[in-house]
Amino acid sequence: VGRQLFEAIAFMHDNGVAHVDIKPRNIIIPPRGGKLTIIDFSSSVRVRDSKHMFCGIAGTKGYIAPEVRGSRGRKSKYNPIMADLWSCGKTLE
Repeated sequence: VGRQLFEAIAFMHDNGVAHVDIKPRNIIIPPRGGKLTIIDFSSSVRVRDSKHMFCGIAGTKGYIAPEVRGSRGRKSKYNPIMADLWSCGKTLE
């Protein structure tokens, strides 16, 4: 499951999309193997590259990267690709 999740995230990032709300509820794992599916792209953002910075707040409590939580109420920027990776780790925890 972990490998499939990180492969799916890498595919999204390689195609210029950061999900910004990775959590168990947004991942469908079919019974008896099969491919994992990530759903709910309502918070996703377009990214140009791995250095792209984002200012908006999105995500679900408990799965939001620390740098995103720390930017609440401020206009701090963070990297949504790195935030996705942190949320993946939290999801697999």
